[in-house]
Amino acid sequence: MLGRNSATAKLTHYRFYNVLQGDMPYFYHLAQEYTLADNYHQPVMGGTGANSLMLGFADLPWYSDGRGNPLTPPAGEIENPNPLKVGTTTYNNWYTEDGYGSSSSAQPMGGSYSDCANAASPGVGAILAYLSAMNVPSNCQAGHYYLLNNYNPGYFGTGQVNTIDRYTIPPTDIRSIADVLLAHKISWAYFGEGWNQYVQSPESPTNVYCNICNPFLYQTQVMAHQDIREANLKDTLDLYEDIERGWLPAVSYVKPGGLNDGHPASSKFDIFEAFTKKIVTQLKKHPELWQSTAVFVTVDEGGGYYDSGYIQPLDFFGDGTRIPLLVISPYAKGGRVVHDYSDHVSILKFIEHNWKLPTISTRSRDNLPNPQTSGNAYIPTNGPAISDLMDMFSF
Repeated sequence: MLGRNSATAKLTHYRFYNVLQGDMPYFYHLAQEYTLADNYHQPVMGGTGANSLMLGFADLPWYSDGRGNPLTPPAGEIENPNPLKVGTTTYNNWYTEDGYGSSSSAQPMGGSYSDCANAASPGVGAILAYLSAMNVPSNCQAGHYYLLNNYNPGYFGTGQVNTIDRYTIPPTDIRSIADVLLAHKISWAYFGEGWNQYVQSPESPTNVYCNICNPFLYQTQVMAHQDIREANLKDTLDLYEDIERGWLPAVSYVKPGGLNDGHPASSKFDIFEAFTKKIVTQLKKHPELWQSTAVFVTVDEGGGYYDSGYIQPLDFFGDGTRIPLLVISPYAKGGRVVHDYSDHVSILKFIEHNWKLPTISTRSRDNLPNPQTSGNAYIPTNGPAISDLMDMFSF
């Protein structure tokens, strides 16, 4: 996997991970013993926040009044990928609105919303034309400005609405997998490293908690209800205690903190390997729990460490580049490699299939069919289509 590890305006250096030459030895061991998906993708052509949101909503939220009514975002918060112009200078590596805050000292903007149903919006027309030529719906609703990148969630961990940080999407009430699980009384939890400190001091510079990684921090149905919030949003310390007790929620999200997640600039993959190994080793010490558990190991997005491969157009938002997925389970042994096309929403499809649950909404990506192929195992003939990952198991 080739990735840009760090860069300045004058110097860029690259790192190449060669697993066969000894890089990532633990993940290599897991791939040899269990099952690897080599056609798994980040679901959005965007950063950590947007891709993490798909892992909860199978969709992306849009700018609103916080009560479910769409609004136009403030000036400076609408995505514009056209080249930045300052005076008589046109830049080829800065954008008018780049989705991250400050494009340059001369243009301190951070547009990340797109009116993606409107072909006249910056950068939208070409994508809509491409999707139309491919007979792929954009899934963009008129008058809605969808979040395409990294903005803070509308809530802090206490349930307080975030009115402090500028680049914050208002609370959303679109449906997530949490709504489905709660409605069907399926236990679930999101275990995020550093959660306890984040709840107490959300603005502390020493926090390792990734607030944009937790899709449920954005959602009113979870965050506005103390009982739901406190029952389902946890620290990884609680995960370790639950495993020692021999019990886990039916569905568990586990997110390492910024120092342990393997993300470029803040962590390394061998640290993420160690985080993963600790959990898998602990699980195996409890045979009854291990026999009924499947561990899905992936990353939020490529972060520069993506791999080349076919990318299927699913809607306006993606898919994105190919990233790793390992499934570790007594029912996924044998060092198998599965080629079915999949992305983060495939994990939600697996949850729905396994517990016989309905899809999240009529527009969420978990409504897409499972792939069918002919000749090329990597490219669905019935696209847009994503797997429910059931083929990774032998029950």
